[in-house]
Amino acid sequence: MSEAQAQWARHLEAIEAEGLSTQAYAQREGLSAASLYSWRRRLKSMQQRAALETVPRLVAVQMPERAEPMRCTLLVTPGVRLELVQLPPAAWLAQLAGAVAQQVR
Repeated sequence: MSEAQAQWARHLEAIEAEGLSTQAYAQREGLSAASLYSWRRRLKSMQQRAALETVPRLVAVQMPERAEPMRCTLLVTPGVRLELVQLPPAAWLAQLAGAVAQQVR
């Protein structure tokens, strides 16, 4: 932050701390109220940009490893049940569904 920015930030902090209106503070300090409003917007915008730059866009997620694979039971057709030791890939399930659909017709 530049010295000018720091100076205006101190004025704006004083307004908040003293509970004065911006107009009253400007008159008392011999400042332009318009300048105070302008600096308030400018500094707020700078703070928002800085906050956005520090927010990570992607966050790594650690998934705990399962001690044993997830079991899967598929009810394919009445009377046909598949017991699998782990969940199969989605492509395999799609092929199975297509094959069953052709057999049922």
